[in-house]
Amino acid sequence: MDAPVGRRTAAAGPWASLGLLLAGILLVPLGLRAINAVLPSAGLQPSFIPSIESPRVRLPFDREAVAMLQEARPDFAVIGDSMAGTRIHPGHLSRLVGGRGVASLLHPGTGSAYWYLVYKNQVVNARFGARAAVFFFRDENLTDPLFRVYPGVLDRVAYDREPVLDRVLSTNMHGTFYRAHLGAQAWYQYNRTRDWLEPKLTNAPLHMVARPADREAFLRAMNEQVFPIEALRPMVAADMPVASADALDFDRRMPVSILPDIVRLSRLSGIRVAFIRVQRRPTPTGPPPESEALRRYVARLKAWLEANGAYFHDDWGDPEQPLSIYEDGDHVSRDHRLFYTELFFRKNREIFR
Repeated sequence: MDAPVGRRTAAAGPWASLGLLLAGILLVPLGLRAINAVLPSAGLQPSFIPSIESPRVRLPFDREAVAMLQEARPDFAVIGDSMAGTRIHPGHLSRLVGGRGVASLLHPGTGSAYWYLVYKNQVVNARFGARAAVFFFRDENLTDPLFRVYPGVLDRVAYDREPVLDRVLSTNMHGTFYRAHLGAQAWYQYNRTRDWLEPKLTNAPLHMVARPADREAFLRAMNEQVFPIEALRPMVAADMPVASADALDFDRRMPVSILPDIVRLSRLSGIRVAFIRVQRRPTPTGPPPESEALRRYVARLKAWLEANGAYFHDDWGDPEQPLSIYEDGDHVSRDHRLFYTELFFRKNREIFR
């Protein structure tokens, strides 16, 4: 016996509503894509990491830096962030290694994505005859490709296409099914939508509380009176927090990092790579504490690098690096830069043979 019409209609109601909701989820974003099509796009260039970034105005690759390296032809390159910048004096290191040139390819506030591009594009592909590249890093930096990925900084060392870096970053952001995210991005253009929609949403509260003519003064007053620099909490500790247990799972993190590609480039080019794990800020009574997970991570990192022909040195626990030579956070003081350079050379002579 057939169900009453009223009952069939009531039963179909929730399914019809669900169908309309799903249709809206799928179709409404296409309307936003139509808005994207009429927005001005002058100066926008495809990103070298298209899986995670939409077209934008890009800075050009720094060809002048490459030309200078090709003219100077240094034997060694130092790569890293301010950890290397506050420790290594390239001119003094050049004198210690017998006058052979040392290139300082550093940028503060960078991570392994930047270091990979520097090594690939400014050292290996520049073909100026480098013998070795020395990377300075902290703890899990080498297997955390998403640490400090600033596209505007990467621009200067990136080619128009960087498929290896794009794959690594996308895999870390979107997981195993990153290709599905690529398809959704191509269909819906949500990155392009976010570029114009996010600023509008972010500025909406300001537009609600201040007239257009008063907004600049309102923001200035907020910054100067409510959030001044003096109100920020001083940081004696480092700008990089202690890693989580998940980040210290070397066997899981290494395959989806940029580290295997750095080692692969080393093999192909013959330019040896060395990795120096700097000691983080020690305590007044000794070296900084380490968790059991971090000790296991460092042991696995060391074993893997050495098994793949790379050089590894760990500064942790060095009695010649007490708290007194540190400035802020994990940085060595400027007054001890020459001291550390000499210490580094003395304890790592194998790199320079």
